Amino acid sequence: MKLEGKVAIVTGGAQGIGGGCATRLAEEGAAVVIADINEERARQKVAEIEQAGGQALAVVTDVSQADQVTRLMAAAVARWGRIDILVNNAALVHHLESNVHFLLMTEAAWQKSLAVNLTGMFLCSQQAARQMVQQVATGQGDGGCIINMSSGGGSRAHRQLFNYDTTKGGIEAATRNMALALAPWNIRVNTIIPGNVTVENSLGGAIGPEAAKLTIPLGHPGTPADIGAAAAFLASEDARYITGIRLYVDAGMDIQLRSPGVDTPVDVEAINALAQLGFAGAAGGE
Repeated sequence: MKLEGKVAIVTGGAQGIGGGCATRLAEEGAAVVIADINEERARQKVAEIEQAGGQALAVVTDVSQADQVTRLMAAAVARWGRIDILVNNAALVHHLESNVHFLLMTEAAWQKSLAVNLTGMFLCSQQAARQMVQQVATGQGDGGCIINMSSGGGSRAHRQLFNYDTTKGGIEAATRNMALALAPWNIRVNTIIPGNVTVENSLGGAIGPEAAKLTIPLGHPGTPADIGAAAAFLASEDARYITGIRLYVDAGMDIQLRSPGVDTPVDVEAINALAQLGFAGAAGGE
């Protein structure tokens, strides 16, 4: 187990991508604090982890509230004496008047997104990093890892998610700055950018098989476990020389230029048939 003896905090860790991260970190041996506003689901995730032989603790937390973040960090230290890993996953996507054109967005929707998505990330990161630095300074640790969850919207725009995309762009800028600021204490900071992952509150909802063939190069949506695997890698010694990066876990979605009227699904069956014939008769073939 790559994370045995480590203590991880996952915000928004009760379900979805955060739940996938919490499960995988626990499988790799970390004790996991599930920070979530949904107490029932947080406790369910703890029970799930414990039934599988792992260690977990639920702490009801609104990451936009500094006092609640302080309580979260204190709970982790009180239970296990340290903090080694932070996954900043908590975020708002669909709320208030969020899914509207920029010209129609309310200040309330804007401020709420900033409070949870960006300020919450700052509060959690700063307090966790201070604990990690204290551990290094007192000889009780050799660094730490912070993982920020972003989105394709951090660098490319959704038509009606101005506030969400703006916060994700801010998270990516913060990742770079934090990676530089915390490097002297061997605290690594990286961003994961998920693609289309099948979860309850995913952008655009579930994607059908035909749409997946056209929009996702590997042909299918991801799962929370896929993102959890990436988080476990970044948190492990295998990634000890990696900091400040944007790790795409999106089945190739970001590399694909989509042009209306030009892009069509690949005819895999036809190509397989040609392959069985050694591509005889294909353009450019023998």
